[in-house]
Amino acid sequence: MTAVERRRDDPRWQLAGFALAHVAIFAGLFRGVYTMPYSGTGLYYQYASAIVAGQVPYRDVFIEYPPFAIVFFTLPRVIGASFRWYYVWYQVLIVAADLAVLASLYAARERSTAPWRVLAPYTALLLAVGPIALQQYDLFPAALTILAVVCFAQRRDAAAWVLLALGAMTKVYPALLAPVFLMLADGPVATRIRRAALVFGVTCIVVLLPLLIVAPSSLERMIAFHSERGIHLDSVYATIAFAARALGLTFVGVAVTYRSWNITGPAADMLTRVAMPVLAVALVASYAVVRRHASRLGADARRDVRVVATSSALVLLAGLVTSKVLSPQYLIWVLPLLPLAVRPHRGLVWALFAAAGFLTYYIYPLHYPDLVAHDPWAIAALAGRNLLLIALTLIVAGSLRVAWDSDGSAPGWAVDRAGAA
Repeated sequence: MTAVERRRDDPRWQLAGFALAHVAIFAGLFRGVYTMPYSGTGLYYQYASAIVAGQVPYRDVFIEYPPFAIVFFTLPRVIGASFRWYYVWYQVLIVAADLAVLASLYAARERSTAPWRVLAPYTALLLAVGPIALQQYDLFPAALTILAVVCFAQRRDAAAWVLLALGAMTKVYPALLAPVFLMLADGPVATRIRRAALVFGVTCIVVLLPLLIVAPSSLERMIAFHSERGIHLDSVYATIAFAARALGLTFVGVAVTYRSWNITGPAADMLTRVAMPVLAVALVASYAVVRRHASRLGADARRDVRVVATSSALVLLAGLVTSKVLSPQYLIWVLPLLPLAVRPHRGLVWALFAAAGFLTYYIYPLHYPDLVAHDPWAIAALAGRNLLLIALTLIVAGSLRVAWDSDGSAPGWAVDRAGAA
Protein backbone atom coordinates (compact mmCIF):
# COMPACT_ATOMS: atom_id res chain seq x y z
CA MET A 1 0.00 0.00 0.00
CA THR A 2 1.41 3.37 -1.01
CA ALA A 3 1.71 6.38 1.28
CA VAL A 4 -1.09 8.08 -0.64
CA GLU A 5 -3.40 5.08 -0.18
CA ARG A 6 -2.61 4.92 3.55
CA ARG A 7 -3.48 8.59 3.96
CA ARG A 8 -6.69 8.11 1.98
CA ASP A 9 -7.75 5.24 4.24
CA ASP A 10 -6.85 7.14 7.41
CA PRO A 11 -10.17 8.10 9.09
CA ARG A 12 -8.65 11.37 10.21
CA TRP A 13 -8.69 12.55 6.61
CA GLN A 14 -12.45 12.12 6.56
CA LEU A 15 -12.73 14.20 9.73
CA ALA A 16 -10.53 16.89 8.16
CA GLY A 17 -12.64 16.87 5.00
CA PHE A 18 -15.88 17.30 6.92
CA ALA A 19 -14.29 20.04 9.02
CA LEU A 20 -13.38 21.98 5.87
CA ALA A 21 -16.87 21.41 4.48
CA HIS A 22 -18.44 22.78 7.66
CA VAL A 23 -16.24 25.87 7.59
CA ALA A 24 -17.43 26.43 4.02
CA ILE A 25 -21.06 25.90 5.05
CA PHE A 26 -20.88 28.44 7.86
CA ALA A 27 -18.59 30.98 6.17
CA GLY A 28 -20.11 30.75 2.72
CA LEU A 29 -23.50 29.09 2.42
CA PHE A 30 -25.01 30.40 5.66
CA ARG A 31 -23.69 33.91 5.00
CA GLY A 32 -24.31 34.31 1.29
CA VAL A 33 -27.02 32.02 -0.10
CA TYR A 34 -28.95 30.13 2.55
CA THR A 35 -29.28 33.04 4.97
CA MET A 36 -31.16 34.24 8.05
CA PRO A 37 -32.12 37.95 8.16
CA TYR A 38 -32.77 37.86 11.91
CA SER A 39 -30.00 37.38 14.44
CA GLY A 40 -29.51 37.34 18.19
CA THR A 41 -25.97 38.63 17.80
CA GLY A 42 -26.94 42.27 18.27
CA LEU A 43 -28.50 41.46 21.63
CA TYR A 44 -25.46 39.45 22.69
CA TYR A 45 -23.26 42.41 21.71
CA GLN A 46 -25.32 44.71 23.96
CA TYR A 47 -24.94 42.31 26.87
CA ALA A 48 -21.20 41.95 26.32
CA SER A 49 -20.64 45.70 25.94
CA ALA A 50 -22.47 46.38 29.20
CA ILE A 51 -20.39 43.77 31.02
CA VAL A 52 -17.12 45.05 29.57
CA ALA A 53 -18.17 48.52 30.75
CA GLY A 54 -18.35 47.22 34.32
CA GLN A 55 -22.07 46.54 34.75
CA VAL A 56 -23.08 43.54 36.84
CA PRO A 57 -25.09 40.93 34.89
CA TYR A 58 -28.73 40.52 35.94
CA ARG A 59 -28.48 43.37 38.46
CA ASP A 60 -27.41 46.31 36.24
CA VAL A 61 -28.24 44.81 32.85
CA PHE A 62 -31.02 42.26 32.48
CA ILE A 63 -29.89 39.05 30.75
CA GLU A 64 -32.42 36.33 30.08
CA TYR A 65 -29.81 33.57 29.74
CA PRO A 66 -27.94 31.56 32.40
CA PRO A 67 -24.55 32.77 33.68
CA PHE A 68 -22.16 30.59 31.67
CA ALA A 69 -23.71 31.92 28.45
CA ILE A 70 -22.10 35.24 29.37
CA VAL A 71 -18.69 33.68 28.65
CA PHE A 72 -19.69 33.00 25.05
CA PHE A 73 -21.23 36.46 24.69
CA THR A 74 -18.31 38.35 26.19
CA LEU A 75 -15.28 36.65 24.68
CA PRO A 76 -15.88 38.00 21.13
CA ARG A 77 -16.42 41.49 22.63
CA VAL A 78 -13.02 41.33 24.34
CA ILE A 79 -11.41 40.54 21.00
CA GLY A 80 -13.48 42.92 18.86
CA ALA A 81 -14.82 46.20 20.26
CA SER A 82 -16.90 47.25 17.25
CA PHE A 83 -20.03 45.36 16.34
CA ARG A 84 -18.54 44.47 12.97
CA TRP A 85 -15.59 42.65 14.54
CA TYR A 86 -17.72 41.27 17.33
CA TYR A 87 -19.96 39.70 14.68
CA VAL A 88 -16.94 38.14 12.96
CA TRP A 89 -15.41 36.72 16.14
CA TYR A 90 -18.76 35.51 17.44
CA GLN A 91 -19.27 33.51 14.27
CA VAL A 92 -15.74 32.12 14.55
CA LEU A 93 -16.71 30.89 18.01
CA ILE A 94 -19.88 29.30 16.58
CA VAL A 95 -17.80 27.45 13.98
CA ALA A 96 -15.48 26.26 16.75
CA ALA A 97 -18.52 24.84 18.61
CA ASP A 98 -19.66 23.09 15.43
CA LEU A 99 -16.19 21.57 14.95
CA ALA A 100 -16.31 20.38 18.56
CA VAL A 101 -19.55 18.54 17.70
CA LEU A 102 -17.86 16.96 14.67
CA ALA A 103 -14.91 15.85 16.80
CA SER A 104 -17.28 14.41 19.43
CA LEU A 105 -19.20 12.38 16.84
CA TYR A 106 -15.92 11.19 15.37
CA ALA A 107 -14.78 10.02 18.81
CA ALA A 108 -18.16 8.41 19.52
CA ARG A 109 -18.12 6.03 16.57
CA GLU A 110 -16.80 2.48 16.68
CA ARG A 111 -13.21 2.39 15.47
CA SER A 112 -14.23 -0.07 12.72
CA THR A 113 -16.94 2.32 11.51
CA ALA A 114 -16.07 4.85 8.82
CA PRO A 115 -16.38 8.43 10.17
CA TRP A 116 -18.66 9.53 7.35
CA ARG A 117 -21.40 7.26 8.66
CA VAL A 118 -21.97 9.68 11.57
CA LEU A 119 -20.49 12.90 10.16
CA ALA A 120 -22.54 12.88 6.96
CA PRO A 121 -25.91 12.59 8.78
CA TYR A 122 -24.90 15.42 11.12
CA THR A 123 -23.96 17.59 8.15
CA ALA A 124 -27.26 16.86 6.39
CA LEU A 125 -29.31 17.59 9.51
CA LEU A 126 -27.34 20.80 10.11
CA LEU A 127 -28.26 21.94 6.60
CA ALA A 128 -31.89 21.12 7.36
CA VAL A 129 -31.83 23.31 10.48
CA GLY A 130 -30.17 26.00 8.39
CA PRO A 131 -28.43 29.31 9.06
CA ILE A 132 -30.14 29.94 12.37
CA ALA A 133 -27.33 27.80 13.81
CA LEU A 134 -24.95 30.64 12.94
CA GLN A 135 -27.12 33.47 14.26
CA GLN A 136 -28.12 32.13 17.69
CA TYR A 137 -26.02 30.66 20.48
CA ASP A 138 -27.64 27.24 20.89
CA LEU A 139 -24.69 25.43 19.32
CA PHE A 140 -22.70 26.17 22.48
CA PRO A 141 -24.90 24.18 24.90
CA ALA A 142 -25.46 21.58 22.17
CA ALA A 143 -21.70 21.05 21.88
CA LEU A 144 -21.35 20.76 25.65
CA THR A 145 -24.21 18.25 25.69
CA ILE A 146 -22.78 15.91 23.05
CA LEU A 147 -19.37 16.12 24.73
CA ALA A 148 -21.04 15.10 28.00
CA VAL A 149 -22.82 12.18 26.29
CA VAL A 150 -19.60 10.91 24.72
CA CYS A 151 -17.64 11.23 27.98
CA PHE A 152 -20.39 9.38 29.84
CA ALA A 153 -20.39 6.57 27.27
CA GLN A 154 -16.62 6.30 27.69
CA ARG A 155 -17.03 6.05 31.49
CA ARG A 156 -15.39 9.40 32.11
CA ASP A 157 -18.14 10.28 34.55
CA ALA A 158 -16.56 13.26 36.27
CA ALA A 159 -15.92 14.98 32.94
CA ALA A 160 -19.45 14.12 31.79
CA TRP A 161 -21.06 15.72 34.84
CA VAL A 162 -18.86 18.82 34.61
CA LEU A 163 -19.79 19.29 30.94
CA LEU A 164 -23.48 18.67 31.66
CA ALA A 165 -23.39 21.27 34.43
CA LEU A 166 -21.69 23.80 32.16
CA GLY A 167 -24.35 23.10 29.55
CA ALA A 168 -27.09 23.69 32.12
CA MET A 169 -25.40 26.93 33.16
CA THR A 170 -25.44 27.94 29.48
CA LYS A 171 -29.06 27.13 28.58
CA VAL A 172 -30.66 25.06 31.38
CA TYR A 173 -32.05 22.26 29.17
CA PRO A 174 -29.02 19.91 29.51
CA ALA A 175 -30.02 19.52 33.16
CA LEU A 176 -32.92 17.39 31.88
CA LEU A 177 -30.36 14.72 31.00
CA ALA A 178 -29.14 14.29 34.58
CA PRO A 179 -31.77 11.59 35.35
CA VAL A 180 -30.82 9.80 32.11
CA PHE A 181 -27.17 9.65 33.15
CA LEU A 182 -28.15 8.44 36.62
CA MET A 183 -30.34 5.65 35.21
CA LEU A 184 -27.66 4.46 32.78
CA ALA A 185 -24.74 4.68 35.21
CA ASP A 186 -23.18 1.76 37.09
CA GLY A 187 -23.19 0.95 40.79
CA PRO A 188 -25.63 1.46 43.66
CA VAL A 189 -28.20 4.20 43.14
CA ALA A 190 -27.16 6.12 46.25
CA THR A 191 -23.54 6.13 45.13
CA ARG A 192 -24.48 7.33 41.65
CA ILE A 193 -26.54 10.20 43.03
CA ARG A 194 -23.93 11.23 45.58
CA ARG A 195 -21.07 11.37 43.09
CA ALA A 196 -23.13 13.08 40.41
CA ALA A 197 -24.55 15.65 42.83
CA LEU A 198 -21.09 16.48 44.10
CA VAL A 199 -19.50 17.09 40.68
CA PHE A 200 -22.57 18.71 39.11
CA GLY A 201 -23.27 20.86 42.16
CA VAL A 202 -19.71 22.06 42.64
CA THR A 203 -19.47 23.01 38.94
CA CYS A 204 -22.69 25.03 39.14
CA ILE A 205 -21.57 26.75 42.33
CA VAL A 206 -18.25 27.74 40.76
CA VAL A 207 -20.12 29.33 37.84
CA LEU A 208 -22.67 31.05 40.08
CA LEU A 209 -20.34 32.11 42.88
CA PRO A 210 -19.27 35.51 41.46
CA LEU A 211 -22.93 36.53 41.07
CA LEU A 212 -23.92 35.12 44.44
CA ILE A 213 -21.20 37.24 46.06
CA VAL A 214 -21.75 40.48 44.11
CA ALA A 215 -25.53 40.40 43.70
CA PRO A 216 -27.17 37.51 45.56
CA SER A 217 -30.71 38.22 44.36
CA SER A 218 -29.82 39.14 40.78
CA LEU A 219 -30.77 35.78 39.27
CA GLU A 220 -34.35 36.09 40.48
CA ARG A 221 -35.18 38.37 37.54
CA MET A 222 -34.09 35.74 35.03
CA ILE A 223 -36.06 33.02 36.79
CA ALA A 224 -39.17 35.22 36.98
CA PHE A 225 -38.81 36.16 33.29
CA HIS A 226 -39.02 32.56 32.13
CA SER A 227 -41.60 31.38 34.63
CA GLU A 228 -44.00 34.19 33.69
CA ARG A 229 -43.76 33.75 29.92
CA GLY A 230 -46.94 32.89 28.03
CA ILE A 231 -47.61 30.54 25.12
CA HIS A 232 -45.08 31.02 22.33
CA LEU A 233 -46.49 31.43 18.82
CA ASP A 234 -44.40 28.51 17.48
CA SER A 235 -45.33 26.01 20.18
CA VAL A 236 -47.55 22.96 19.98
CA TYR A 237 -49.94 24.71 22.37
CA ALA A 238 -50.33 27.57 19.88
CA THR A 239 -51.21 25.02 17.20
CA ILE A 240 -53.91 23.65 19.53
CA ALA A 241 -55.23 27.18 20.10
CA PHE A 242 -55.39 27.87 16.35
CA ALA A 243 -57.23 24.57 15.84
CA ALA A 244 -59.75 25.56 18.52
CA ARG A 245 -60.21 28.91 16.81
CA ALA A 246 -60.84 27.18 13.48
CA LEU A 247 -63.66 25.24 15.18
CA GLY A 248 -65.14 28.48 16.50
CA LEU A 249 -64.36 27.65 20.12
CA THR A 250 -62.19 30.66 20.93
CA PHE A 251 -60.29 33.58 19.47
CA VAL A 252 -56.53 33.92 19.29
CA GLY A 253 -54.50 37.12 19.37
CA VAL A 254 -50.77 37.60 18.84
CA ALA A 255 -48.57 40.05 20.74
CA VAL A 256 -44.93 40.64 21.59
CA THR A 257 -44.32 39.87 25.26
CA TYR A 258 -41.17 38.69 27.02
CA ARG A 259 -39.11 39.35 23.89
CA SER A 260 -41.04 36.92 21.70
CA TRP A 261 -44.28 36.56 19.76
CA ASN A 262 -46.86 34.90 22.00
CA ILE A 263 -50.55 34.15 21.61
CA THR A 264 -53.18 35.85 23.72
CA GLY A 265 -56.80 35.20 24.57
CA PRO A 266 -58.84 32.73 26.64
CA ALA A 267 -57.22 29.66 25.06
CA ALA A 268 -53.75 31.06 25.73
CA ASP A 269 -54.62 31.70 29.38
CA MET A 270 -55.90 28.15 29.85
CA LEU A 271 -52.96 26.57 28.03
CA THR A 272 -50.50 28.57 30.11
CA ARG A 273 -51.97 27.04 33.26
CA VAL A 274 -51.70 23.46 31.99
CA ALA A 275 -48.35 23.77 30.20
CA MET A 276 -46.12 23.08 33.20
CA PRO A 277 -48.09 20.01 34.40
CA VAL A 278 -48.12 18.61 30.85
CA LEU A 279 -44.36 19.19 30.54
CA ALA A 280 -43.78 17.42 33.85
CA VAL A 281 -45.90 14.43 32.79
CA ALA A 282 -44.11 14.20 29.43
CA LEU A 283 -40.70 14.25 31.06
CA VAL A 284 -41.67 11.65 33.65
CA ALA A 285 -43.04 9.44 30.86
CA SER A 286 -39.81 9.77 28.85
CA TYR A 287 -37.72 8.93 31.91
CA ALA A 288 -39.96 5.90 32.50
CA VAL A 289 -39.31 4.69 28.95
CA VAL A 290 -35.56 5.08 29.44
CA ARG A 291 -35.71 3.37 32.82
CA ARG A 292 -37.76 0.45 31.51
CA HIS A 293 -35.32 -0.36 28.75
CA ALA A 294 -32.20 0.46 30.77
CA SER A 295 -33.24 -2.09 33.39
CA ARG A 296 -33.06 -4.83 30.74
CA LEU A 297 -29.62 -3.86 29.47
CA GLY A 298 -26.29 -5.01 30.79
CA ALA A 299 -23.83 -2.47 32.19
CA ASP A 300 -21.83 -2.25 28.96
CA ALA A 301 -24.93 -1.91 26.78
CA ARG A 302 -26.29 0.89 28.97
CA ARG A 303 -23.06 2.80 28.32
CA ASP A 304 -23.36 2.28 24.57
CA VAL A 305 -23.10 5.78 23.11
CA ARG A 306 -26.11 5.16 20.86
CA VAL A 307 -28.27 4.13 23.79
CA VAL A 308 -27.15 7.19 25.77
CA ALA A 309 -27.67 9.55 22.81
CA THR A 310 -31.08 8.12 21.87
CA SER A 311 -32.29 8.22 25.47
CA SER A 312 -31.10 11.82 25.76
CA ALA A 313 -32.76 12.78 22.48
CA LEU A 314 -36.06 11.29 23.67
CA VAL A 315 -36.06 13.38 26.84
CA LEU A 316 -35.19 16.60 24.99
CA LEU A 317 -37.80 15.99 22.30
CA ALA A 318 -40.46 15.31 24.93
CA GLY A 319 -39.50 18.61 26.54
CA LEU A 320 -39.63 20.48 23.23
CA VAL A 321 -43.10 19.35 22.16
CA THR A 322 -44.63 20.06 25.59
CA SER A 323 -42.80 23.30 26.39
CA LYS A 324 -44.74 26.54 26.20
CA VAL A 325 -41.79 28.06 24.29
CA LEU A 326 -40.53 26.41 21.10
CA SER A 327 -38.21 28.82 19.31
CA PRO A 328 -36.83 27.74 15.90
CA GLN A 329 -33.28 27.41 17.23
CA TYR A 330 -34.39 24.83 19.80
CA LEU A 331 -34.04 22.16 17.11
CA ILE A 332 -30.29 22.57 17.56
CA TRP A 333 -30.62 21.01 21.01
CA VAL A 334 -31.16 17.50 19.61
CA LEU A 335 -29.20 17.98 16.38
CA PRO A 336 -25.87 16.43 17.55
CA LEU A 337 -27.62 13.48 19.22
CA LEU A 338 -29.65 12.17 16.29
CA PRO A 339 -26.73 10.96 14.12
CA LEU A 340 -26.15 8.42 16.92
CA ALA A 341 -29.75 7.18 17.03
CA VAL A 342 -30.18 3.41 17.44
CA ARG A 343 -31.55 1.15 14.74
CA PRO A 344 -33.83 0.20 13.04
CA HIS A 345 -35.66 3.53 12.73
CA ARG A 346 -32.57 5.71 12.32
CA GLY A 347 -33.32 6.67 8.71
CA LEU A 348 -36.89 7.61 9.61
CA VAL A 349 -35.64 9.66 12.56
CA TRP A 350 -33.28 11.58 10.29
CA ALA A 351 -35.98 12.12 7.64
CA LEU A 352 -38.54 13.43 10.14
CA PHE A 353 -36.03 15.80 11.73
CA ALA A 354 -34.87 17.07 8.34
CA ALA A 355 -38.46 17.71 7.27
CA ALA A 356 -39.13 19.53 10.54
CA GLY A 357 -36.00 21.60 10.00
CA PHE A 358 -36.92 22.67 6.47
CA LEU A 359 -40.49 23.48 7.54
CA THR A 360 -39.11 25.53 10.42
CA TYR A 361 -37.01 27.58 7.98
CA TYR A 362 -40.09 28.01 5.78
CA ILE A 363 -41.94 29.42 8.78
CA TYR A 364 -39.03 31.40 10.22
CA PRO A 365 -37.76 33.53 8.63
CA LEU A 366 -39.56 33.17 5.28
CA HIS A 367 -43.19 33.41 6.41
CA TYR A 368 -43.12 34.54 10.02
CA PRO A 369 -44.92 37.84 9.29
CA ASP A 370 -47.66 35.74 7.68
CA LEU A 371 -47.88 33.56 10.79
CA VAL A 372 -48.19 36.66 12.97
CA ALA A 373 -50.96 37.85 10.64
CA HIS A 374 -52.82 34.50 11.00
CA ASP A 375 -52.25 33.43 7.40
CA PRO A 376 -53.86 29.97 7.00
CA TRP A 377 -50.95 28.54 4.99
CA ALA A 378 -48.41 29.67 7.59
CA ILE A 379 -50.54 28.20 10.39
CA ALA A 380 -50.82 24.94 8.42
CA ALA A 381 -47.04 24.84 7.98
CA LEU A 382 -46.57 25.36 11.71
CA ALA A 383 -49.07 22.60 12.47
CA GLY A 384 -47.23 20.28 10.08
CA ARG A 385 -43.89 21.06 11.68
CA ASN A 386 -45.21 20.43 15.18
CA LEU A 387 -46.86 17.16 14.13
CA LEU A 388 -43.52 16.06 12.68
CA LEU A 389 -41.82 16.78 16.02
CA ILE A 390 -44.47 14.80 17.90
CA ALA A 391 -44.07 11.90 15.47
CA LEU A 392 -40.28 12.12 15.84
CA THR A 393 -40.60 11.90 19.61
CA LEU A 394 -42.74 8.76 19.37
CA ILE A 395 -40.41 7.13 16.84
CA VAL A 396 -37.37 7.79 19.03
CA ALA A 397 -39.22 6.29 22.01
CA GLY A 398 -39.99 3.23 19.90
CA SER A 399 -36.36 2.98 18.82
CA LEU A 400 -35.28 2.30 22.39
CA ARG A 401 -37.24 -0.93 22.35
CA VAL A 402 -34.75 -2.45 19.92
CA ALA A 403 -31.72 -1.39 21.96
CA TRP A 404 -32.02 -4.48 24.14
CA ASP A 405 -32.86 -8.17 23.98
CA SER A 406 -33.38 -10.95 26.47
CA ASP A 407 -29.69 -11.47 27.23
CA GLY A 408 -28.97 -7.81 27.88
CA SER A 409 -26.98 -7.10 24.72
CA ALA A 410 -27.54 -4.18 22.38
CA PRO A 411 -28.38 -5.48 18.90
CA GLY A 412 -28.86 -2.00 17.47
CA TRP A 413 -25.19 -1.34 18.09
CA ALA A 414 -24.06 -4.85 17.22
CA VAL A 415 -25.51 -4.42 13.72
CA ASP A 416 -23.20 -1.46 13.16
CA ARG A 417 -20.21 -3.38 14.46
CA ALA A 418 -20.97 -6.09 11.93
CA GLY A 419 -20.48 -3.48 9.23
CA ALA A 420 -24.03 -2.63 8.13
CA ALA A 421 -24.77 1.06 8.08
